[in-house]
Amino acid sequence: MLQASYFDGQTSRRHAVTLELQHGEWLLSGEQLERRVSVAEASLSEKIGKSPRQLHFDDGAYCLITDHAALETMLQAAGMQPHSTVSRLEGKWRYALASFVLIAVFFAAAYQWGLPWAANVVAQRLPASLPALMDEQTMAMLDQYVLEPSELPPARQQEITQALSDLQPAQGEAMPEFHLIFRKSEAIGPNAFAMPGGTILLTDELVQLADESQKEKTQQGKAHQGKALAQAQILGVLAHEIGHVEHRHALRQFVQSTIVAAVVTWYLGDVSSLLAAAPAALLNTRYSRDFEREADAYAAATMLKNGLSPAALADMLSNMQQHYWQQEVKGQEKAGAAESQWLDYFSTHPNTQERIARLRGLSGEEAQP
Repeated sequence: MLQASYFDGQTSRRHAVTLELQHGEWLLSGEQLERRVSVAEASLSEKIGKSPRQLHFDDGAYCLITDHAALETMLQAAGMQPHSTVSRLEGKWRYALASFVLIAVFFAAAYQWGLPWAANVVAQRLPASLPALMDEQTMAMLDQYVLEPSELPPARQQEITQALSDLQPAQGEAMPEFHLIFRKSEAIGPNAFAMPGGTILLTDELVQLADESQKEKTQQGKAHQGKALAQAQILGVLAHEIGHVEHRHALRQFVQSTIVAAVVTWYLGDVSSLLAAAPAALLNTRYSRDFEREADAYAAATMLKNGLSPAALADMLSNMQQHYWQQEVKGQEKAGAAESQWLDYFSTHPNTQERIARLRGLSGEEAQP
């Protein structure tokens, strides 16, 4: 027998009662109160520190029990376990540590494999109009802050656009739909950027870097050869970006970084909040190594199909890496915080040396130190 506090579940009035456990029944006795409740119609909460344990009845009434020792003695005398299996395990540090490790492994596996899988599923189910709207908003932001109208001659723009359109897809596959646009930006520098809706941004600076890298050929009287090499470098970069479009990398990476919001908006059918955050989220995206490998493989296969060497893309990556290294050094002294932020994003993708070596290998060339 022990002392407890009884509440009928209808009012806040407390009743002082004595509590017993006999023949599979809880017996409650108090002033003007007598109750017999089957053990099957009641549930006892787990012990949590020194907090009172609660004995709940099916009709909503309950008892608060503060005398833990007396309760455990009563339960044991009735042949009942004072704690559940889970509660007993929680009290053993080895089991608690093992549970922590298993949970950590689960979340690590979910992040490594489950999240990319879920992001791909969500990306495939998002409305077809969403990527185009994301492109539009992202371009509006870039045009407002860091982009200027292209100064490339229209004939040069047309030449690059036509050469890209003339590329034959690798293995007879159809090219994904894309739209090439030209912009100038000293803040971004030489680069290209594929957006979820198939918009591919190419900067004047990248074209100029490719052209300048072939000046030596021109000086040797091989202007035509130098121009062809520069064009191959540009096409290699653009084929890489088309690879990102083909595999929906930008959209998948964006969804992966905002998976909870993306799932909720997809389920509710309201994409407005997702669209509002799209430009900033896209500009904070970093492609994974697997995405970069996929895009490089797509570009290499496309170039080989069209009689171009993947080494041209490797050369362009090397040139871009050198350019951004120089800009980083200068940026320590000159670039403002905002400009440094843009340079940090639009600098060459991570693991550039690994990518260059792989592309040269596909071309039958050894990686240069």
